Amino acid sequence: MTSDELSVLRANDAFYDAFAARDAGLMEEAWARERPVTCIHPGWPLLDGRAAVMESWRAILGAEAIHIECSAARVYLAGDTAYVVCSEGLPSEPPRLVATNIFGREAGSWKLVHHHAGHVPPRRPVSPSGPTN
Repeated sequence: MTSDELSVLRANDAFYDAFAARDAGLMEEAWARERPVTCIHPGWPLLDGRAAVMESWRAILGAEAIHIECSAARVYLAGDTAYVVCSEGLPSEPPRLVATNIFGREAGSWKLVHHHAGHVPPRRPVSPSGPTN
């Protein structure tokens, strides 16, 4: 794994650490300030712009404690942009969400520019001839 890939994964971890700590200051630090930012929480419409995104996180972090863990994180690099695809879920349950976190390099650090989490549909049995509908 390259040093950039490791740095992106650390930035991804910082985002989930801020979420787990319910720390709005750390959450703000995880997000880009110089690039446009967007966010789609499960079941929410698109949030466009830093003010709307940060307002949503302050509301989420100030509500009932939910400890979401990231697992199976995979990083993909494309120059000064990178994205992480991972599973999200409660520690005691199988992951119920899949997330894409997009990062941009800003002043030498990787900062979040987009987060999108959505529900994973229940698995359907797969027959030897392919998926069943």
